[in-house]
Amino acid sequence: MRRSAKIKEGERGRLRGRSLLLFWAFFAVGALLLARLYVVQLKDGAGLAAKASEEQVATFTVNARRGDIVDRFGTVFATTLPSYSIAVRPHSVVHGSAEAAQLAPLLGEPVRDVVAAMRSTQPFLYLARNQPKQVYQAVSALSLPGVEADAEPMGRRVAPQSEVGSTVVGFTGVDDQGLAGVEYQFNEELAGHAGSVTEETDAAVRPIPFGRRIVDPAQPGDTVVLTIDRTLQFDADQILHATVQRYSAQGGSIIVMRARTGEVLALANAPDFDPNRYDRSPAAAWRNQAITDPYEPGSTFKLIMATAALDSGKVSIDDTFPAVDELHVGGRIIHNADDGLLASGHADETVDDIVTFSHNVGAAEVAMRLGKQTMFDYIRRFGFDEPTGIDLPGESAGIVGTPDDWWGSRLATIGFGQGVSVTPLSLARAYAAVANGGDLMRPLLVRYLVAPDSHIVRSYEPQTVRRVMAPQTAAAVLAILRDVVRRGTAKGLSLPGYALAGKTGTAQMVIDGQYVPGAYTASFVGIVPADNPQYVILVKIDRPEGAYYGSVVAAPAFLALARKVLWREGVLPKTPSAALDGVGVRGGRTAAGETTGETRNQL
Repeated sequence: MRRSAKIKEGERGRLRGRSLLLFWAFFAVGALLLARLYVVQLKDGAGLAAKASEEQVATFTVNARRGDIVDRFGTVFATTLPSYSIAVRPHSVVHGSAEAAQLAPLLGEPVRDVVAAMRSTQPFLYLARNQPKQVYQAVSALSLPGVEADAEPMGRRVAPQSEVGSTVVGFTGVDDQGLAGVEYQFNEELAGHAGSVTEETDAAVRPIPFGRRIVDPAQPGDTVVLTIDRTLQFDADQILHATVQRYSAQGGSIIVMRARTGEVLALANAPDFDPNRYDRSPAAAWRNQAITDPYEPGSTFKLIMATAALDSGKVSIDDTFPAVDELHVGGRIIHNADDGLLASGHADETVDDIVTFSHNVGAAEVAMRLGKQTMFDYIRRFGFDEPTGIDLPGESAGIVGTPDDWWGSRLATIGFGQGVSVTPLSLARAYAAVANGGDLMRPLLVRYLVAPDSHIVRSYEPQTVRRVMAPQTAAAVLAILRDVVRRGTAKGLSLPGYALAGKTGTAQMVIDGQYVPGAYTASFVGIVPADNPQYVILVKIDRPEGAYYGSVVAAPAFLALARKVLWREGVLPKTPSAALDGVGVRGGRTAAGETTGETRNQL
């Protein structure tokens, strides 16, 4: 019995040991769990909760609608419409060739390109982007395996006016970034500010019903209101392209500027392009050559010579110079143009005669009397050595050098616009300074920035850069320009009921640093109405074939556009019936258009 009791006692001891071991094991595990619970719930609880919340929350960008670009009356040049992308997931395509044959005509792409995309090893490819709604609907209706049609987040930028004003307006890329023109210059203002949506989502990034949702709304971009008048821009484009086509020219530019304010009412270039399909035009067509491409202006630059001569006091309106047809200077012989136009028939000629009959020899003589420094000072006064400051990208300054660079015959040739290069815009505003009485204006292209709620964010006012000549000098030079039409190289230029003033120009072109025989720039810069100057119109035609004189090629284009500008702006002729008499270039020595223009309405 004792032995049996001892056995039982041993078993009880072993059981107690096992129980204690099990107890302490559970106690240790519980302690560890409590310690971990303390760390998770108390010590690191807030951080872990935030991390978990982050994994359940997704933030999506909400793109802002890009602002519009409109003309001075609200006509839309650029706006944003809904658009769609067409994409393919090649691994899900079942019948590639058959699907490609259905898709290609809708997308306007070659079948072989669509087939290649569907056979690609990439997981995802865009077939087309920024497509209109009708393409989206047509593709969706096909329900092709592996083909997806979705809304583009930024929409599709469209230019309703197509080529009209294209080199001014510019274009945007696929991601709605401005790449040229006003679209580039005002990209930040047009783009607005993107918003966001933050919400709780599941593992598949799907919104959790009734979960937290925070919305930061997007702020649409501002509308850019231009000084351009779409109607005059259309007229300028049409007249320019007709002139370029008529003379098989390389290209050209037209500028219409309001003289007193510097507002640009039209700015046309040829070639141009369609912003809706900008990638189908060469990059050269995107360039706004009226501000980017300096050229030798030829005789239209005689305005600067005449202004410097009269305003500096070194030459008076009555001073005369020998009327000869050639001049030897700096080892070079300078000739007058072989256009059959002589001066008054006297042995001497005045500054008025020199400009009126566009005599290069006389212009060279005047420039040499002025001297390098005076001529240079007036070139700088007119701002030809710097950009004009217009609100467009890529503007170039002129190429004028310094007096130290003017060796040999250069001073003499600068007097008639050779050996110096300017942009069409800078030359137009120089004529505007004469028209407005002597003030150099900053060209004004943008009038307002308007917020989506229609309040004006910024207003751009006319800005005088500096006075470049005395009012009496401006009046004298304007009288000379009127003589060009009365009895000079533009004699017979007629717009019934209106007085005209202007200057012809025919300049040999410089290509790759060399004067090219037979290559000319024909130009005319005019002021209308000349008795109450309000508008400057510049016409420049590059490398016309057949005829090349400015009076023959460019002056008729100026005349056609001048009539449209005056009619559009409400400037009435003195004789109402004159407006119906037509426009033309006629012969005769009498001055046409000497009657006074009356203003009906000014914007």
